[in-house]
Amino acid sequence: MQRMISIIINFPTNLGDTIISLPILDRLKTNFPESKITAIVSPQTKEFLLRNTFIDEVVVFDKAWKLRQKMRLPFSLRGKYDLIVDLKNSLFPVILGVKKRTPFCRNYPKDIHAKDMYLKLVQKIAPIFQNTKSTFLLEKKEKEKWSNLNLTKAIFVACSARSSIKCYSYSHLKEVIDQLLKKSYSIVVLGTKEEVHFYKDILSLKGVIDLVGETKMSDCFYLLEKYASLVLCVDSALMHLASYLNLPIVALFGPTNIKRYSPWSANYVVLYRKDLNCVFCEKSFCENPRCMEILPQKVIEVIEEMIARYVL
Repeated sequence: MQRMISIIINFPTNLGDTIISLPILDRLKTNFPESKITAIVSPQTKEFLLRNTFIDEVVVFDKAWKLRQKMRLPFSLRGKYDLIVDLKNSLFPVILGVKKRTPFCRNYPKDIHAKDMYLKLVQKIAPIFQNTKSTFLLEKKEKEKWSNLNLTKAIFVACSARSSIKCYSYSHLKEVIDQLLKKSYSIVVLGTKEEVHFYKDILSLKGVIDLVGETKMSDCFYLLEKYASLVLCVDSALMHLASYLNLPIVALFGPTNIKRYSPWSANYVVLYRKDLNCVFCEKSFCENPRCMEILPQKVIEVIEEMIARYVL
């Protein structure tokens, strides 16, 4: 019988990278099924990871803390763990004094996908691969809230992002949704409260189910897993969540590095402006992000092809 080992994982700060790293959590649980797993989380990821079925404990580390607070936490964790997986390449492994750890030297090619980069960190520690996935738990009353909407299988739309240059053209998106509604597809729109202004009157179109600002990421996991037939999205945390759930995805890319951050489900299509030399520029600002003006008709065609091929 395998003895229980204590594992601590230092997760990325933001939600998107945290979701990309979830396959590491699955790999560790496959190789060490009797393990107790502690997650070092940020304030942004705490609520999400608290609900993960493979995580036993979360410890918050806030990069906004003063130096004394930052040092106090790792020293309080010394001597408690058999293995540390550091996804941020920090000093935590040294301060915690854990002998079994992920490597410090990480000279990976720039064109490797972020998910595969994370998995390479544990390929020697956790070599066994199985299609084991964690899930995220909702309370009964939370599930009832979504059940009361009487949702059916739908196309989920998440075409806004924190970075404005990653957002799909509003006028193009409205045309896409208009046409999909005319073809009798059910449409559910997801997003944060800050993204309500992006969607504007799209949310009032007859037939659109507006959940913008109504969901936490754990709710999105539940809704996508239960009701999504396909996800139309841009580069965002929701795109990576759909990838983790292995859903069909139509992703609209502009400035994002496609090799590093493309979807990673079994069935996806990335649409981008092949006529522009500046696509995948990785810039954080652009006065005229033409790369996100992807023709609505092309988007609709690909969505219908994907649904015909992959949706039962």
